[in-house]
Amino acid sequence: MGSDELDEFNIIVAGVGGQGILFTSRVITAAALEAGMRFVQSEVHGLAQRYGSIHTEIRLGRDVRSPLIMPGTLDLLIALEPIEGARFAGYMSGKTSAIVNTYMIPPISAFVEGRKIPELEEILEAIRSAGPGRLVPIPATELAAEAGDPVTTNVVVLGAAAAMGALPFDEGDVRAALGRVTPERYLEVNLRAFDLGRDFVLKGAGR
Repeated sequence: MGSDELDEFNIIVAGVGGQGILFTSRVITAAALEAGMRFVQSEVHGLAQRYGSIHTEIRLGRDVRSPLIMPGTLDLLIALEPIEGARFAGYMSGKTSAIVNTYMIPPISAFVEGRKIPELEEILEAIRSAGPGRLVPIPATELAAEAGDPVTTNVVVLGAAAAMGALPFDEGDVRAALGRVTPERYLEVNLRAFDLGRDFVLKGAGR
């Protein structure tokens, strides 16, 4: 699918510092470039580089100009941490696909301020109630450990998103982009992680 065939496609990648949010976004934009798509991107960093809230907004397509996504216009939410994903529930609509890593990293502020940390199912229900067309919770951190490195959680989620058909380019485009942006010494484990995420979805996950 080229840029002349797609008016607008909006993606948010959300998580915390250290989860590879920016790497995930690089893979997506590399795949977009290969497909000849126009894109704009913004990124927001938390106060702490590690464990602070981070998200990127990626807009693909012929008509995109501003990098900021408006509420109700999100096509794909990639949440590497469920609480961070729930922050963007207001951006969803019936056209949104959401893929959410189920491994929680509660914000440090919750401990400091003595706030109750919600259970995973409460968080997923908050996302579900926003009405995404499809929600896929995935044990991506566990699958990443199975691949050989928990740091590849983000790549597991990318593999799942590609298998869902939730990205506006083919799975092969995403895999090729992953190969281009991954340092050689990490490529083998990243490809294993990608395949584990892909297989999780193809076995029928999601509701």
